[in-house]
Amino acid sequence: MADGPHMLLRCYAVVTTLLVVTYLAWPFELRQWPFLLVTLGAVLPAVVVALRRAPRGARSPWWLMLAAMTFFNVGNLIWIWLATAGHRASGDGSVAEVLYSGGGLFLLVAAIALVRLRGRGDVGGIIDSVITAVALGGVLWDAVLLPALSTQHQPVGRQLSLFFAIMMISGTFGAMLRVSLGSDRSASVWLFTGGVALTLAGDVASVLAVDPAGVRADWTNMVYLAAYAALGCAAVHPSVGRVIAAGQAPEDDLTRGRLTFLGVMLALTPMVGGGRAMFGLSTDGVLIAFSSAVLVPLVMVRVARLAAQRRAAEQALHHLATRDGLTGLPNRGACLDALTTALAPGTASDELTVLFCDLDGFKPVNDRLGHAAGDELLIAVADRLRGCVREGDLVSRFGGDEFVLVCHGPQAVRAVSARIAEMTAGPFRAGGAEVRIGVSVGAAEARPGDTTDELIRRADLAMYQAKKSKSVGALSLVLAA
Repeated sequence: MADGPHMLLRCYAVVTTLLVVTYLAWPFELRQWPFLLVTLGAVLPAVVVALRRAPRGARSPWWLMLAAMTFFNVGNLIWIWLATAGHRASGDGSVAEVLYSGGGLFLLVAAIALVRLRGRGDVGGIIDSVITAVALGGVLWDAVLLPALSTQHQPVGRQLSLFFAIMMISGTFGAMLRVSLGSDRSASVWLFTGGVALTLAGDVASVLAVDPAGVRADWTNMVYLAAYAALGCAAVHPSVGRVIAAGQAPEDDLTRGRLTFLGVMLALTPMVGGGRAMFGLSTDGVLIAFSSAVLVPLVMVRVARLAAQRRAAEQALHHLATRDGLTGLPNRGACLDALTTALAPGTASDELTVLFCDLDGFKPVNDRLGHAAGDELLIAVADRLRGCVREGDLVSRFGGDEFVLVCHGPQAVRAVSARIAEMTAGPFRAGGAEVRIGVSVGAAEARPGDTTDELIRRADLAMYQAKKSKSVGALSLVLAA
């Protein structure tokens, strides 16, 4: 037996589908009733259901959808009143168009809210989709719709209204299609996208399917009804609570192909408009201005994001190359590079000291409690060593349980070794147990003409001398000769 949400979806889909497919079978003077049953009697309650099912804090798309449906329905009521009580052939071109534009704007913002929640890991791809959809919508307008409207001698106000409706719904469709194709596909998102696509199809049909008297063919209302039905099904579908789940972020990079694509999309509308002008055909200056005002900033944002991602990737690679993956300290290579820089001719290398530290008693802890506990101990030692050095000093993990400290300034051995001794006297937590270790330290002060290898070698030899008197829980220190 089907559960409640699935039964509601099936009943809703069956009823709205019947009303849509039988629309033209109704007497012409009664067709407003199936239209109102779908738009007013079915879609609005469906959106209210979606509001109740959506998680708290993630209901903004459905509140905006409710506002969009309210605008659309008020426009529908005015349109029907003008066509029946006002005895007009159509309500097109009336104040209903303004309400439809308002509804389209709210539908766009609702889609943006949904995209922001679901596509937050794919912002770049969504921008690409919006750029593509708006550019192709511009081509559709300039090459197909504007000539049709000019032939019909439609007033400028209606042309502008339809133009902005086409551009808004094109961008909405592009963004929705992108999130629909994500890894975690949701039927509710697909139905939402289908509703937006049908709305766009209805707008195109309303321009092209016009008789010589300028009256729109009544079958175009079936397309709008199908759009309402799809949006309503999206609202009552059981997956409505998951539409705000973020999809997996796809790979995004600043490739030559991507830059070429963005350039083509940016130039597409002006190229089509310019081509039409060259052949003496009508073109739309508003479209070209709108295209530049919308697409240029979007492309700039897209390129900036891609460049920022490239820089972030380079920084991440540099971090991986110079940092120890376990402790986050500079690794052996970074330590040697820093020491080489400090010892370079012309660099003030006076009173430069290297402390080569090796942990005493680490292996028994690692053997007894396991490698995870050993890693935990190394992380704890690294954290404490950071607190032992002074500003400008370097703490690095040289390898295994060895750490090298590069210290600048006078009395480095005395100051830093005293802190290491204090650190070593206290216990550490590792593997859920309290453990103790010692530290053997070989200290070597830089001499004129020292190389990096020579200074490290002297500190390493002094550390091995210190290990001869090692003691767990204490510091063993030897100063290189």
